[in-house]
Amino acid sequence: MSTALLTVLAPILEAFFNAFGRSLNDWLASKRAEQAQHDLGAAEANLGTAKNTIAVQEAEMQAQKDAPQTVDDAVGRLLDGSA
Repeated sequence: MSTALLTVLAPILEAFFNAFGRSLNDWLASKRAEQAQHDLGAAEANLGTAKNTIAVQEAEMQAQKDAPQTVDDAVGRLLDGSA
């Protein structure tokens, strides 16, 4: 009797667990995709911040380069109106 029951239940249980496994795999794949999308957004935001930081640093360096180096330079620029 138990062998007959097992023979009948085995394909049913196998189908159930296969369906459950596929469902779980699909759910996990969607969660991995969501996390990858989140990580991509964070990486893009960090890249934008880094680019802005570089632009600000370059502007500061250019301002230092263009700044008068001596008092005479500063006075000359004030007299020329280019300060």
